[in-house]
Amino acid sequence: MYSFLAGVLAEKSPTLITIDVNGIGFQLIVPLSTSQKLPQVGAKAKILTYHVVREDAHLLFGFATEEERALFKLLLSVSGIGPKLAITILSGLGIAELKKAIVEGSVLALTAISGIGRKTAERIIIELREKVVIEGRGEEKSSPLLSKNEVLAQDSIRALVSLGYSKQDAKAAVQKVLEKRSSERLDTESLIRESLKQIQYV
Repeated sequence: MYSFLAGVLAEKSPTLITIDVNGIGFQLIVPLSTSQKLPQVGAKAKILTYHVVREDAHLLFGFATEEERALFKLLLSVSGIGPKLAITILSGLGIAELKKAIVEGSVLALTAISGIGRKTAERIIIELREKVVIEGRGEEKSSPLLSKNEVLAQDSIRALVSLGYSKQDAKAAVQKVLEKRSSERLDTESLIRESLKQIQYV
């Protein structure tokens, strides 16, 4: 219904703002990342919006950038995550750190956010890791998170570490198998099994 609002920033708190648009005050729920980018009260501001209609309320969520709004929409696509929890997640880590946590499968980073348990964190990682894009990694251009082999490798390394092997040995074994069998299509189970054969030689 609304794409953006442009007007005067009438009120501002860490996660709630009011924009005066020609005498009408629109209240918006915003993540901390947006709040920190906004000007002082009384200045002109343009806020991207997302409108949520519920039986008991109409809620407007605001974002300073399209990147924030896009990540908010992705979070809403995860089972069990509503708009207010999505805002909490964005506020809890910030855009860059949240993307990094999803890419790297960091359950620990996600569960540090209030309201996020292990199962929810795992759902976020599983459902979003192939949809999120990280901008400017080193000299690389923007690209979808990780290649299939990189995701496969990370999952296998975590599995080997959980079996008691050091991360260094696990990584070396996985890389060795991927190099040897680069022309083959491996799944996680096969990669772990082959890595276990190699790890004693690492």
